[in-house]
Amino acid sequence: MGEQRGALGVLLPTPPPEVLGAVLSQRHGPLPHAAPITRLRRGPTGGYKALGDPEGVLERRRVANAKERERIRNLNSGFSALKALVPLVPRDRKPSKADTLRAAAEYIRLLRGVLRDAGGLQVPPPQNPTRGGRGS
Repeated sequence: MGEQRGALGVLLPTPPPEVLGAVLSQRHGPLPHAAPITRLRRGPTGGYKALGDPEGVLERRRVANAKERERIRNLNSGFSALKALVPLVPRDRKPSKADTLRAAAEYIRLLRGVLRDAGGLQVPPPQNPTRGGRGS
């Protein structure tokens, strides 16, 4: 993969990264580079140097990313369960999370109306979401 074939089928060596980088940047402009993963501090000469242990930073990022993936999995699992419970979710297409929440709110509103009309339970009036529910 790192070698190319010459005109006669002879394999040519790949140039060193410095040469390859120079050629590519001349042809295509500045090359992308990895962003620093540690905090930087400006030195007395004006240059920057990394603070902290890069391996420690990487490990903390891995842990934080794993926690975030788990949080999103739990959130998506909750939305799946809600979609299964709410009969008003649109079935003609895959409902978005916003569709699911709107359908759940409408379903709750309808159920409150049924309870109120049946007179079996006292249901407080719904709070106005634009007023923050503080009665102001």
